[in-house]
Amino acid sequence: MAAGAGALADRQPFALPGDRPVWGRNRPLRIEHLRLEFSFDLKQRRVDGVAALTFHPRADAVREAVFDAIDLDVSAVTDEAGRDLKFALGERTLTVDLGRSRRQGQSTTVVVTYTATPRRGLYFNQPEQAYPDRPVQVWTQGQAEDSAHYFPCFDFPGEKFTTEMLITVPNTWTAISNGRLDAVAEDRRRRTKTFHWKQERPHPAYLVTLVAGEFDEVTADAGGVPVQYYGQPGSSDDLQRAFGRTPKMIEYFAEKIGVPYPWAKYATVAVHDFIFGGMENTSATTMTDTLLHDQRAHADFVEQADSITAHELAHQWFGDLLTCREWSHGWLNESFATYFDALFVEAHRGWDAFRYNVLQNGQIYLQEDGGDYRRPLVQNVFTEPIDVFDRHLYERGSVVLDMLRHRLGDDLWWRAINHYVTKHQESEVLTPDLQRAIEEATGYNLDGFFAQWVWKGGHPEFKATTSWDGQKKLATVTLQQTQKPDETLTSVYEAPMEVGFWVNGRFDRRTFEVVDGHETFVVSLAAAPEFISIDPANRVLKTLDYSPGEQALKANLTQNPEAVGRIDAAKGLAKVGSPGAVAALRASLLDRQETDFVRAEAATALGKVKSEAARDALVAGTKERDARVRRASAAALGNFRDETAAAALTRLLAGEGDRSYYVQAAAATALGKTLQSEAFGTLTGVLGREAHNDVITAGALAGLGASRDERAASVLLEHTQWGVHQNARRSAAAALGDLHRWLTAPDRTRVRERLEELLDDPWLRVQTTAATALLAVAAPESVSALRAASERALDGRMKRLCKVAAKRISEKAEKPEEVNALRKQVEELQQSNQKLEDRLVALEARLDKPARRRK
Repeated sequence: MAAGAGALADRQPFALPGDRPVWGRNRPLRIEHLRLEFSFDLKQRRVDGVAALTFHPRADAVREAVFDAIDLDVSAVTDEAGRDLKFALGERTLTVDLGRSRRQGQSTTVVVTYTATPRRGLYFNQPEQAYPDRPVQVWTQGQAEDSAHYFPCFDFPGEKFTTEMLITVPNTWTAISNGRLDAVAEDRRRRTKTFHWKQERPHPAYLVTLVAGEFDEVTADAGGVPVQYYGQPGSSDDLQRAFGRTPKMIEYFAEKIGVPYPWAKYATVAVHDFIFGGMENTSATTMTDTLLHDQRAHADFVEQADSITAHELAHQWFGDLLTCREWSHGWLNESFATYFDALFVEAHRGWDAFRYNVLQNGQIYLQEDGGDYRRPLVQNVFTEPIDVFDRHLYERGSVVLDMLRHRLGDDLWWRAINHYVTKHQESEVLTPDLQRAIEEATGYNLDGFFAQWVWKGGHPEFKATTSWDGQKKLATVTLQQTQKPDETLTSVYEAPMEVGFWVNGRFDRRTFEVVDGHETFVVSLAAAPEFISIDPANRVLKTLDYSPGEQALKANLTQNPEAVGRIDAAKGLAKVGSPGAVAALRASLLDRQETDFVRAEAATALGKVKSEAARDALVAGTKERDARVRRASAAALGNFRDETAAAALTRLLAGEGDRSYYVQAAAATALGKTLQSEAFGTLTGVLGREAHNDVITAGALAGLGASRDERAASVLLEHTQWGVHQNARRSAAAALGDLHRWLTAPDRTRVRERLEELLDDPWLRVQTTAATALLAVAAPESVSALRAASERALDGRMKRLCKVAAKRISEKAEKPEEVNALRKQVEELQQSNQKLEDRLVALEARLDKPARRRK
């Protein structure tokens, strides 16, 4: 795993101007129970609510109660006997005068009657002229602190209480909430039903959920736990395909954690236009309905559906049963859910797939660390809690947990997890609680581990060399840490480093303790190793600079027992780029005995070589049986700007196209990158082709954005219009950011202005894509629009994204001479490189054999 030097130059501080330290809140009241009653005016998008909050003071002489309440129109507040209480509404609070002082521990109930037309927290889906098939639904999303937009509460993750909810809806609807269904009452005169749900174990406000609409229901069972999947009418088969592995996941997590599934049921509800991928509300996860898919999409999409299903399910223990007290410690929720998703991969698909999952998580983190910012896992400087829900919180933390498991060993790891969950169930946790629980269960002192991996950011950057002394039969491995320490980074990392030696057809594994910045390890072996694999299973989060040579890499690619070790060899061979390296990569790509993801990585590696032999290997890869291999081969062909690559990609789109929607999507995007003039007609010809989540159209729009063809601008602008499939609109907006620099001045202005308009689009994902596209455009004229959008945005993700884009564009505009000089140097290098490639092609034609090419 390596981050490019160019990316490192772009790294910015995580904290933005105006960010501040955020500490835990004062909690003078202990909330015991919350009873909610809801009915809806669908046309007015209004909720009518009654909230009864039972609480007691944590200290004596409490005269008033202050609750979080945002944009609630409160008509009355009474006590448990129905007596009116004085109240005052602030910008984000409801303050209730309790009438007299209450002593510590004295339970009190206040009943708040109100209406609201929420802008956050609770959402209404309804059909409209542009989207007549949109289902009528009501759903909520409380994380991080949005529940107060539709009911008064103490909206803080560390405050947990029991709840019940009575939801009155049309009699053809189903309403789902937390816990068990206590009763359903029907009012035939009003043609309504009231669903009464009770959640009898405590949970925080952000996990309270409500989903209502007309749904299909699929039922299952997981060792006595009732399991349900809900989706709009006609979706039963798709629900089973998307979520059908849920019972196996419940049983696996309960067995490994050693704590039974903690809630009365587990429901998964797929809703339209959900603003996240999924949300782990206690006992009732809400999912985006884009996870539902037909049989044709299943082979491509099942792993993604399983991943988010396992992630949200794992939260039922990590995040729901025990919850981070403050959002700055949110990794205790999200890193655990991400890692337990990987653990189910290990149980369901095997070791190699599991290690590949961990590798991918590390790479995702490294991209953010290298190109955006670096921060520790525990981060309390931000504006809104959602700011810290990033690749550090999810992926980096999951890899840290994997390293912790490796350090402890499986037996102690699972003992520690059981002790941590058992000790802290139904309560709040901070990071020291996790460390203390592990130490209590295992006897290990983990101060050093947490100091370098949790309380600081970053990772070690290794440079490795190896050598062999034939006379003494000694192999020498040297590891040097090259990272430059700063206030966010450990100066020297300590970690167990496994090294594998392939000797006489056997993989000899040795583990060395790295404790210094420069380490040399000497190993006695029976014979010279054909290759040496450093960290073959990718157990350490790191970057590694190691060039063992072509022969060793070729042996590694075929013989390494670790799939991720073979992937590392494929990446190394791409850097070598010789005819022999290409031949080895081709053999791996076309080896049907090899795992599909290793073959796909071989395709990606061939795409970086850019020789005709590499291109021809990828063309052959597009004809393989495995969809992942065809998809990766198609994507890699986008690096070749010639007619042969374009013809192979066009073949995947011809007629009804490849049998995989996702192969077609990858082919369409890659075809645009070939810069062939005929691509425009092919890509516009597949727009609107039926596919899961409109991925073929989205891929074609991405291809048009990469095509540098001025004709694409009008097509892309047209596809940003309201009424087009939302995934296509999002793709079109992103493609406009890619195409912008290749347009004439009038079209550049038109594109920029349209992207600025999309900052206020009704669909959140188009808003965020437009902000990212404007960052790519980097026009100083957009700074004011981005700043204004940040101020107007309701979603914290959009607020931060616009702030970052405006800041980076402004900084770039302040250094125009430096930027222009760098751009000129890059263009000159590109021109020189093209001339060199042209000469190599001519030479190759004369010699009638492949010539080596370099980037």
